[in-house]
Amino acid sequence: MLDFDASGVFSLVSSVESESKIRRFRFGVFQVDTFSGELYKHGTRMKLQEQPFQVLAVLLEHSGEVVSREELRKRLWDHDTYVDFDHSLNISINKLRDVLGDSAATPRFIETLPRRGYRFIAPVSVESHGPPTVPLAAPLPVVSRTDSPDSIPSAAGSDLPVAPEVLARKVNQEEAEAALEKRPRSDARNLVAVSTAIVLALILGAWLWREYTGWRRSTTGRVMLAVLPFENVTRNQDEEYLVAGLHDEMIAQLGQLNPTRLGVIARTSVAQYANQSKPLDQIGRELHVDYILEGTVRSIEGRVRITAGLIRVSDQTQMWVETYEPQMHDILALQEDVARRVAAALSMEFLPENKEKLRQHTTPNADAYEAYLKGRVLWMQETRQSLQDSIAQFQKAIALDPGYAPAYVGLADAYNVLGGYGFVPPQEAFSKGKLAAAKALELAPNLSDAYSSMAFAAFYYDWNWTESERLFRQALALNPNNQEAHEFYSSFLHAMGRLDDAEAENAIAQKLDPLSGWTHDDLGWMLLSRRRPDAAVAEFQTAIGLTKFPAAHLSLAVAYTRIGRYQDALEETRKAEELGGEATRVLEIRGSALALSGDTGGAQVIVDQLRSGAVAGPISPYSVALIYTAMGNNSEALDWLEKAHAQRDSWIVWIKVLVEWDRLRSEPRFTSLLRSMNL
Repeated sequence: MLDFDASGVFSLVSSVESESKIRRFRFGVFQVDTFSGELYKHGTRMKLQEQPFQVLAVLLEHSGEVVSREELRKRLWDHDTYVDFDHSLNISINKLRDVLGDSAATPRFIETLPRRGYRFIAPVSVESHGPPTVPLAAPLPVVSRTDSPDSIPSAAGSDLPVAPEVLARKVNQEEAEAALEKRPRSDARNLVAVSTAIVLALILGAWLWREYTGWRRSTTGRVMLAVLPFENVTRNQDEEYLVAGLHDEMIAQLGQLNPTRLGVIARTSVAQYANQSKPLDQIGRELHVDYILEGTVRSIEGRVRITAGLIRVSDQTQMWVETYEPQMHDILALQEDVARRVAAALSMEFLPENKEKLRQHTTPNADAYEAYLKGRVLWMQETRQSLQDSIAQFQKAIALDPGYAPAYVGLADAYNVLGGYGFVPPQEAFSKGKLAAAKALELAPNLSDAYSSMAFAAFYYDWNWTESERLFRQALALNPNNQEAHEFYSSFLHAMGRLDDAEAENAIAQKLDPLSGWTHDDLGWMLLSRRRPDAAVAEFQTAIGLTKFPAAHLSLAVAYTRIGRYQDALEETRKAEELGGEATRVLEIRGSALALSGDTGGAQVIVDQLRSGAVAGPISPYSVALIYTAMGNNSEALDWLEKAHAQRDSWIVWIKVLVEWDRLRSEPRFTSLLRSMNL
């Protein structure tokens, strides 16, 4: 069984299959749920590892009785375990006493009987037995659910829609395990894929139930939700992609379901909370959210068990927690069944759109889904090799399921980044990317990410400003929670010189991704375009404090150069280089700083290095042009800027707004370049 503690640190616990099927025990301020595998103190989940929880469950089953060490060994340890048993049991008992605040010398809960065993001595009450069964049309095994008293109102005796707790059929544990034993191991991947739809249906159903029955937040605006990284407690490295994918897909799908009323924080801001122990109220303050969803995933021998819980940040109320093992024969059929169940709690005009969105984001082919997730992880690394490897994975996913639209979007995004960084000639990369995005839209006409990919290519390669803006707007109309679309649209507006609009879009992107350094880096460049370098320095420093990435150090170097702090600028280029910054960009900004500081000889050495090709990675003509401009060599600068134009260098889209090009604005050749690009 899986669980997570209330501070966001995930832990592994295990359900003890009691012969009496006792579900919950209570003693003192503690509550134990052996079905969901959770220990609570004052209603807050406590971190407890697998073996100690199993020991506690056995002691509770036999409270007041002596449980011998030998009985515990036979019950909880492998039959051939002798050498490490004593040590392991002692550690488990010590951990139990730590979490319960107990003492071996003056025990309140667990008493040690030398050479005999242990006895649970506190009064214990049994709250409930085996889970009830609510028959519905199709099975969705739910191992357990815990709702807070105010989380879901009762619909008994009313004409209101069925409340979310009856959206899933709760089955006997033995029924679930019997069915799971018949399922092949490979279905575990399919189950992880489909679990996204199931969990999000339950989350959305519970949230919209409150909306339907009159529950409202005390403040105005959208409800903001953060989905913390799901923990792979199985620790199987082969499944890391699947668990990461569950997290990413949960964010993506929740973000699309009711974006005017539910905002979802982007992955880059929540990723840093993986394996951390920060209290949920602190996380809520840092992310500016109203609710937090947290959960764990475990896959063993063909079964997937997921525990997920929704926490209200304001008072730490657990709105609900659920542990379940979904059965699945066909992903799409099950997703449609989940959508049909949610229809009881949603308005009918909302349901068909959600069903289509769920369908567009999944595949019935487990291997295709796994390839897609691997591709996305590789794509995020943004190196030449990782991008090429991601393309291979996306192509594998497409070969396995030619109708899988997100795989085509992944392919488009990979080609876009390859072309944008110059790892592949832009003509080749962007052309392939546009074809892939167009295919995605053919398969899924309402896929926001596909429109965003098309808009990116129209911006950085086609220089079709009207079409790029139309596509960005379409992407955001389909999903206002598409953080990357807001961020790229903000950059587009900046390049067009529409700084007020750009900053407004940047503010939305920051709200959806508040702990990402990239959005602060973007805002810093807008401040540079407003000729406010001191304010830009502060913004770039904020970006560096949030995210360790070389681009922010290079941006800060540019800002330092603008205010004459050349040595500080050179130091930032060294930091960027140490972090693996792109060689051409590092040399571009270093050479410019040297030239502006008066060291034209040093700048010329860097220019010669770039012109000779003695640099790892692609050479950007745009970078060479910038150094020549800083050196005051306008003719050479224009020559290289025209080369950048001819090669469709992605960086050239910024020539309208960057202050660095002010020295060339009176030059007829520069004016001609602007006119040719409709800038």
